[in-house]
Amino acid sequence: MSVLAEVFREPTLAGVARELATLAAPLWLAALVGLLIGWAWRPRWAAAVVDVAGNNHHEPVAAAAAPATVADHFAIVPRAKPASVAPVTEEEELAVSTPDLMHLRRVVEEKDGGPAWTHMMDRTLQTFRYQAWKREPQNGPPQYRSSTIFEDASPDVVRDFFWDDDFRISNTWDDMLLEHDTLEECTKTGTMVVRWVRKFPFFCSDREYVIGRRIWASGKTYYCVTK
Repeated sequence: MSVLAEVFREPTLAGVARELATLAAPLWLAALVGLLIGWAWRPRWAAAVVDVAGNNHHEPVAAAAAPATVADHFAIVPRAKPASVAPVTEEEELAVSTPDLMHLRRVVEEKDGGPAWTHMMDRTLQTFRYQAWKREPQNGPPQYRSSTIFEDASPDVVRDFFWDDDFRISNTWDDMLLEHDTLEECTKTGTMVVRWVRKFPFFCSDREYVIGRRIWASGKTYYCVTK
């Protein structure tokens, strides 16, 4: 308070503004340093994305809706190369189960009864488009929903990439992923439990995640569920 009192004792407005700018300089410097660190530590894939907000000539591509209305019409998608871990076969013991699939489908088709989604982002490359939405339920934290469209990739390629952690690391596509391990895998359903260690800026410790994931198929439409 004494510092502010000294500032306002300046005889002119220019003097007050000069003193306030001097006091605020460290805050602006800290904000600039934080911005530079955040930009330097962004994922490698994000560096190439350009903003085309306001460009409306590119119509959104809707995902093909599954023709079935019950989970029995979805086929499970086991991995081609199962990991050497103890199998888990009972549905009730799986990390990702049928109710998770049905919940995801309702959210994707905007039929879950929640509040409306607010469009937040629209970014694109020549063969790639990313959109994001947000909503805030009355009870619970904010929710986010995104759409990623690859114009030059088949559904099968994207499906295989979904659980190819070796590629994420070896090809440095995801340069924030430091370690990955498969903890559990069901050879019948393809359900997996994996462990990730992700890199964060130097002032934050690396973070560990345990992730369950599973894929269902309906024709050429794949539902990849992660939780």
